[in-house]
Amino acid sequence: MGLPTLEFSDSYLDSPDFRERLQCHEIELERTNKFIKELLKDGSLLIGALRNLSMAVQKFSQSLQDFQFECIGDAETDDEISIAQSLKEFARLLIAVEEERRRLNRALDPLQLLLLIAGNPFSARAASALNC
Repeated sequence: MGLPTLEFSDSYLDSPDFRERLQCHEIELERTNKFIKELLKDGSLLIGALRNLSMAVQKFSQSLQDFQFECIGDAETDDEISIAQSLKEFARLLIAVEEERRRLNRALDPLQLLLLIAGNPFSARAASALNC
């Protein structure tokens, strides 16, 4: 079921039936507006979370790369060497995944601009982003 149609000619009559149909449209507009605002808020939160995740993964992978065993004696054991190599390989994989995530973040920059403009179309940041 869709919304009842609003005829311009019915607005002259201003009948109770016309007012009821108009109210249905107003309720739907309010519902849609609320949904869009939630969508904008959730999208902005997601983009921020992706950036925070990116920084955390970079820091973690750097920690993995910097990790070194303090060996007992003069040489590392085979297990220590294997573990250290595994950590460094895992760090390299994380860096590769993070590079792809950075590409995704760069692709999201226009979306973030859109969210900023849609969230507050009259803000100074939105105007400067559009070079107005």
